[in-house]
Amino acid sequence: MVVSICLNLEEVKKGSFALICLIVLTLIAIAIFYTYVLFDFINPSALQVQLLGVIIILFEVIVLLAFEGSSGYGFTFGLIGLITGIFGSFRESQRAKEEKDD
Repeated sequence: MVVSICLNLEEVKKGSFALICLIVLTLIAIAIFYTYVLFDFINPSALQVQLLGVIIILFEVIVLLAFEGSSGYGFTFGLIGLITGIFGSFRESQRAKEEKDD
């Protein structure tokens, strides 16, 4: 009985560590994306940015299903995905920028 409780605690620690790693890697990837967009290293279209937002929201669903008690993290990823999608909706395309310049 005691051994099974200890093993369950170790599994919880591994799950928490995996969740923390997923969160950190995702936040780093999102920060790199916004940094590249800010400094014009990449110029994604509005649709690409919206799809990134959808992918982040789908990742939120995976986090919610895979890890018990991670509703706060899932909600945070949902907000990040929603904000990214909205950012993509208001993003001006490269063609529209060129037509304004002419």
